[in-house]
Amino acid sequence: MDIEFLSHKSKHNPSGGLCDEYQLNNIENIEDLLLFIRDKKQQYPDKKLLLSLDDFSQACYTSGHARNTYHLDEVGSLDLSSVSPEAFEDGEHQGYLSTPSEFFICQHNFNQLVKDAIFSDACNKGLTLSEEYIDEWEDYQKSPLSMFDQPLSALLVPVNHAYQTLSAFPNGYFSSDLSPAENFAVAKRLEERYGLELIGVGASYLGFIRNQPLSHQQIYAMSEDLLCLYNIADKDKQAYLEIFSRWLAEGEFFWLRYVE
Repeated sequence: MDIEFLSHKSKHNPSGGLCDEYQLNNIENIEDLLLFIRDKKQQYPDKKLLLSLDDFSQACYTSGHARNTYHLDEVGSLDLSSVSPEAFEDGEHQGYLSTPSEFFICQHNFNQLVKDAIFSDACNKGLTLSEEYIDEWEDYQKSPLSMFDQPLSALLVPVNHAYQTLSAFPNGYFSSDLSPAENFAVAKRLEERYGLELIGVGASYLGFIRNQPLSHQQIYAMSEDLLCLYNIADKDKQAYLEIFSRWLAEGEFFWLRYVE
């Protein structure tokens, strides 16, 4: 696996310059990615990693629209005295966020957006996981390398909890998909209840990493949560429960589809 540090000024930085990033290319096995994640957790204890996943260009496109739609770049009345001079032109703020010194602005706006978001909001969105997509979903659980749009971006986000990294690369723009706030609510629930930390976001999927195996009780409870999230019909619940339970017991990663 090839690893390159690109800082925040790289041309295709998905945060728009708010966070430094690494670029990962030629990932040939998931174990190498896992080692990279563990190494950077130790190297950057005050930051959380957020990887790009599937369809990078589409994820960047929808993220840009999400930032505009939810006004995440608005400065408002915030104090800009700590902002880097490069964010100003002729003494005036440029009007968009492009440096790590401005991350607090995006984070403030994102916190306002998600402050009332709860898991039931995501469940009420009406997502489904049809036979076509459950096959794709299982394929990605078995072989996530087939999902990755390489090279991957690995953002270093200065937040305390993994679910807060979505402020740097918010996704979920189309009305039938989970919104950035709903994705946040899902990621927060999975971390707080089951210890699964958000590790990536793409155009269609969220990625999570387990720090320790789930208990039987946690597997059953989270499988029930997934039945609610995907609005599984009563007649299909047992079959889906078995599918979800099987993959929640496997490996270090778990991938969750957030689009219709």
